[in-house]
Amino acid sequence: MEYSIYSKIKLFVRYQLGEILNLFIKPDPSFWIFSSSYNLFFNYNSKYLFEYVLENHPEINCKFVINGDKERKELTEIYGDYFIETKTLKGIRTALKAGVWITSAGMPIYLLFSGRRRIIFNVWHGVPLKRIGFLDKSISRLQRIYTKLYFSNNYSFITTPSSKLISLYASSFDVNEDKIRVLGQPRNDLLSKQLDRNIWIDKLYPKLPDFEKIILYAPTFRDYGETQLFPFDDYDIELLNSFLKKENLIIFIRFHQSETSLIKEKADGRIQFINSVKINDINAVLNCFDLLITDYSSIYLDHLITEKPQLFLPYDIKRYSSNEGRGFNFNYDEFTPGPKPKTQEEFISEIKSLLNNDNYYLEERDKLNNFVNEIRYNSSSEIVRFLKKELNLK
Repeated sequence: MEYSIYSKIKLFVRYQLGEILNLFIKPDPSFWIFSSSYNLFFNYNSKYLFEYVLENHPEINCKFVINGDKERKELTEIYGDYFIETKTLKGIRTALKAGVWITSAGMPIYLLFSGRRRIIFNVWHGVPLKRIGFLDKSISRLQRIYTKLYFSNNYSFITTPSSKLISLYASSFDVNEDKIRVLGQPRNDLLSKQLDRNIWIDKLYPKLPDFEKIILYAPTFRDYGETQLFPFDDYDIELLNSFLKKENLIIFIRFHQSETSLIKEKADGRIQFINSVKINDINAVLNCFDLLITDYSSIYLDHLITEKPQLFLPYDIKRYSSNEGRGFNFNYDEFTPGPKPKTQEEFISEIKSLLNNDNYYLEERDKLNNFVNEIRYNSSSEIVRFLKKELNLK
């Protein structure tokens, strides 16, 4: 869904009326509104906290903002009448009645003073490996002013999975450190659930060859060109396939939909694609994989919780970091607990070592896991408990 200039002007005018209504509508502390990306997507930590509240706390009236009519209808058919819009004056009034706004990105309504009469809790969507917000040197002065007025000034609390990240989060969102609370990420609650991977694999991939172990390869999208999946001068697809077949492995690649034509139908079923068409949120099955391969995606920080091995392919790190204009919050080499092979021969050798030696890079993974994931499970229940205490709700 995209807004035309005319629609944006109408929405802006309605938000100004919302500023006035906000002075007179008394928020209900037992009414919680959830939102995420652009008020169009049902995703990130907001989604999983919403599902938890819906299932476990009937005393809380919860709604999720989805401004796309088609998407809202589809979600209503699945979950029930728990989805609202905030593009009309009626929808804005509904959102203003909520005593809690919970967001992973954006706001249910964009008001200068939205946080004065309610709790606004930012559950975000992952540990920031790359610089975000006010640490991102590429954002303009105007963007900084806008973000400060509509976001930073209104946040009541922001959650982080580790006390060691409090300063980073405070600087990124330009808030005082006392607003950062170590309560974890609701989406990582999924990682504690035991899944029978054969069930969903058989359903989505009925013609796979036999396998013993599966690998998830989740590279970051590059806006300057296609991802080079196997960035080796000695790249040989037949040799790679022979290795995967001998070791009884399958690699599932998850990346941008436009790139799924790469190496397709060249590996006898040993290389598959697992994009959002197959599984909308990869965190739902992340703990089923025996090894993770990535480059700059912060998915590996969540994956650490599974205590399984990781391998990194940062073949274009200089171009990627300079093209993004952001840089990293941490020293990349020190913050990535796994081998970084530069040839296919090394790549194959490192996969063998990681899958056959439980102690290989174990110390490095444990160290980083303890640093970024102090809170690994039960984040949703802890956040709800915290909010109810702040609101004096039973």
